[in-house]
Amino acid sequence: MPDLTLFIDDGGVLNDNSRRGPEFQRLIAEFFPPRLGGTPEAWAEANRATFQQVFEAHKDAMAVVDAYQRAVVPYETAWLTAMCDHVGVVAPKADDCAALAREALLYITSRTRAAFPGAAETVATLAGAGYTLHTASNQPSWEMERYLSGMGIVDHFGTLFGADLVNAMKPTPEYYERVFARAGVDPTRALVCDDTPDYLDTAREVGACTVLVGATDAPPGHLAIPSLAALPALLETLG
Repeated sequence: MPDLTLFIDDGGVLNDNSRRGPEFQRLIAEFFPPRLGGTPEAWAEANRATFQQVFEAHKDAMAVVDAYQRAVVPYETAWLTAMCDHVGVVAPKADDCAALAREALLYITSRTRAAFPGAAETVATLAGAGYTLHTASNQPSWEMERYLSGMGIVDHFGTLFGADLVNAMKPTPEYYERVFARAGVDPTRALVCDDTPDYLDTAREVGACTVLVGATDAPPGHLAIPSLAALPALLETLG
C-alpha cells in the first residue's frame, strides 16, 4: 500500500471550471422557468450577469474560520434572489428561497459534466494502485458527491472534504489541519493536488507535500504537473 495519502481538489483539477459556467447556465435555464416563470434565456443570462457580484459580496463571510456553515445559506439565498431580480420574477420568501436555491444546486450539480480528459481514468489508476484518495475542496461535500458520481469515480474516494465538513475554507491553515486530522493522516504523509498556488503554500506550511496541477514550472517548494493525468508518473519518481 503506498505510504502517501492523496488529497485532490475538484474544480481546476478534476473538473474544468471554464466549462462549468456554461453548464450552470444551461441547467439553470432548465430548472427555474417551470417553477418561477421567465424564459430560459433570461435565466441563463441572469446567472451570467449576477453570479460574480453575489459571490464577491459573500466570500469573505464564508471564508471566516468556523463561519462557513452559517454563511453559506445567506449566500445561496442571495444568489437566487439576484437572479430573480434580473429576470423580473418574484423571489420566494425567506426559508422557501433558501430551500429552492439548494434544490436547484442539487439538480445542477447532479447533471453538470465538465471533467478534464483523463481525470476519471487517472483516479481509477491511483485507486487501483492502492492509494487512499480524499478530496480537498472549498466546494461543499454534497456538490462533490454529485460531480464525482457523474464522473463515475465517487466510490474511489474516502471522504469528500469540503468547506462544510470542516467549517473552514482554503487557504486557512485550519482547513488543512482539520482535513488531515479528520482523515487520520500525518501531514507529512499527505500529498495535496491543487490548481491554486496560494492554497498549496498553506498546505505546505502545515506539513504536506504539494503538487500544482496545470503548470509546467513548479513554484518554490512545490511540485508541478500539466494535468492530473501526469500524477501517477510523478508518484513513481517519489518512490
